[in-house]
Amino acid sequence: MSTLTSTLTLTLTSTLTSTPSIPPPPADTTINLAAHYLATYRSIFYDALHTDQVQPFLIPFCLVGSFLLPIAYLCIPQYSVVATTTIGVTGEKQQVRIRREWIHRLRWVVGAVLVWWNLGVVVGLPGFGGGLGSTEERENGMGGTGPERGWFTAGKTTASACTALAYAAGLMCGWGTIWGLETVVFGGYQGVAMRVRRRVRRSGKGVDGKGVEGELKNGFVNGNRNTDISGNGNGRLESKSEQSGYIEKGSWDTDTAADLRRRRNLNNGSGELADAKPGKVALATCTTETQSPGEHEEKGKRWTVDETIDLDKYEYYWEPYPDNGTVWERLDWVMDMFNSFRGAGWTYSISSIPSLPPPVIPPLPESILTSSSPSPSQILPYFPHGLPISPVSFANLPLSTTQHFHRPTTTRSFLLSRLLSITLSYLALDFFTVSARLDPYFILGPNGPLLHPTYLSSLASSSSSSSSSSPSVLPPLSLACARLLASLPPWGLNFARSLFSLGGVLSGLFLSSYAWQLTQFFVLGRWLGYDNHGMGILDELWRYPSLFGGLVNNVLDRGLAGFWGGWWHQSFRVGFTGPVRYFVVRLVDGAAAASGGGGGTKSRKGNKKTVATLQMAVAFLLSGVLHALGGWTCTAFRINSHGEDLMTGENRNRLVGFAEPVGFFVSQFLGCVVQAFLVVLVNKSVTPTRELPRWLKRTGNGLFVLVWLHGTRWMLIDDMTRSGLFLYEPVPVSVFRLLGLGGMPGEGRGDWWRLDWEYVPSLWVGGGSSRWWEKGFRM
Repeated sequence: MSTLTSTLTLTLTSTLTSTPSIPPPPADTTINLAAHYLATYRSIFYDALHTDQVQPFLIPFCLVGSFLLPIAYLCIPQYSVVATTTIGVTGEKQQVRIRREWIHRLRWVVGAVLVWWNLGVVVGLPGFGGGLGSTEERENGMGGTGPERGWFTAGKTTASACTALAYAAGLMCGWGTIWGLETVVFGGYQGVAMRVRRRVRRSGKGVDGKGVEGELKNGFVNGNRNTDISGNGNGRLESKSEQSGYIEKGSWDTDTAADLRRRRNLNNGSGELADAKPGKVALATCTTETQSPGEHEEKGKRWTVDETIDLDKYEYYWEPYPDNGTVWERLDWVMDMFNSFRGAGWTYSISSIPSLPPPVIPPLPESILTSSSPSPSQILPYFPHGLPISPVSFANLPLSTTQHFHRPTTTRSFLLSRLLSITLSYLALDFFTVSARLDPYFILGPNGPLLHPTYLSSLASSSSSSSSSSPSVLPPLSLACARLLASLPPWGLNFARSLFSLGGVLSGLFLSSYAWQLTQFFVLGRWLGYDNHGMGILDELWRYPSLFGGLVNNVLDRGLAGFWGGWWHQSFRVGFTGPVRYFVVRLVDGAAAASGGGGGTKSRKGNKKTVATLQMAVAFLLSGVLHALGGWTCTAFRINSHGEDLMTGENRNRLVGFAEPVGFFVSQFLGCVVQAFLVVLVNKSVTPTRELPRWLKRTGNGLFVLVWLHGTRWMLIDDMTRSGLFLYEPVPVSVFRLLGLGGMPGEGRGDWWRLDWEYVPSLWVGGGSSRWWEKGFRM
């Protein structure tokens, strides 16, 4: 064993010392590249932290721009509730919500501040007070003091000793900026967004008449069985505009309501805009609602919709923003909205997941619209006691969508499906750490000092030559992987890297997302009963659709566009499409108004493909920037004054490294365009006489997706490997190490516990500073 170790040490040390900036590993751990370079990364980080060249990932400071600032602003009501002398549809004096313009316009200032703050966290910007501190203070790792020290230091990024958290710092600031701008600036959620809430029925068997959610405020309930298209259950006939499902312009916040209506159809695969008459907003027609929208039975249990919904005990209602609610009620509403990226249970829900039909809002009387001093678009209806005209229609909640996103119907199926995905993802990630990371590519990137096939061949041959008295350097499973990787030609190894990369990313997404779903449902929802803590209804299954869509129907039938627009998780879709939706709607509406109000709908229909294409392009661009920021926070502090990466030894321009992940996602947009062009070309040249068989179409789509992703993945995965992201091990217990089947060189059964104290947040005071932004929990 000592001979083998000496041989490998000599070979590895000579290779490593060819890059002067990287010290050779110690003799006893030389061949465990992952352990050595993780220690190297942490050494570089702590040296940068001590010399004040990097700022730690601090909570709450780093959350200000991404979460605290937008949530605080959204808790300020943008509408004032005013009573009128007009009798409304409830038989009482109509109350209206009038927009407070100064608060509404303040959103642009808040948006600018959160962009500045998040940029300061990622790349470092001069803060209030400016200055970098004195030279002596910087050398002591304390920075400046008093007025000489600002919140941010130019050129100083935020990072962590944990590579995954360092990557997450960039992702958090990027997504916090995109989602903050959508919710604060572009979306107008206070005006039109509503969520589904529930309360105990006020009458009926076993009901004490008290609502578990508190008093209903500003809500629309589903409390009447006899509601139909022409009546609301209290004997009052609806107006023609209500019966047709349209609301006259001015009776609702047309600018933002149109946005939410189009959100469900603008980029839903077909790219079609929601049909609407000129000057009106299309809303769902109120259909017949019963309290038994379809019964199911399994092992003697019966339920409607799913087994967790009790329509006999609860009544469900749409809750708009609680303008007259307490601070805690507004905070609860805002937190729920801010954490619902895909919009499950909200009116802005994406079309990919099973969604409830949005409510029908009754129009305001003409007397209010004509006599009010503000413009009609600034006036919204307000119903303090709810209105039983627009039910939460669970009867129209689908089990799956055209993109094959499914919702569970039983607790048993939900638990088993999520546990199965979590288990498989856990084992896949564990296998990745004991197999793929034998390839130096996943440790140092494509241009590290150890390249294929020298290291893998030496490792495999040294392990194979060991005898019974001298055990192998590698456990059996890892040894088999090393032999396989060493035997592959360059093109084969490149393809294996693509498979490992996709498997690792998918496993991480499934593991984290489904573990969070189980935590929300069982721990927070059922065990702790959290329903009023900014998370909405947690103990009902319809809130937890599947993470991904159907692979066959999306990818093989629709190609690359279906891969990203139908199969992928769609978690960031609302935020990515928000900017284009906002500006396009206003440009089209402004052009229609300038031309006298005519042709607005025709213009939208005529340009729907252009708008959908523009949305897709901007979405891919923003996704690229989002991922590039993650790589930036992992690598920026490792670049010395000569432009050399202290960990990988590369001399690379930082902007070029930043542009690579952006280039990957831009290339996906180009791939969608290229494939669409090829489909049109094939249809014109082949299919006029006969239709291509379905198996041939699917084969062509599958091959195009495979070749395009494989040919472009280097721009994203190379950046992830350089950043050290794959040095992170997300599994606390390594099953393969515990069984003695796998492990990195030199590891055995006793190395099954994979976490250390760097994964635990620690209290940080910033060198004894009294400044609040230098205190908190260091991640």
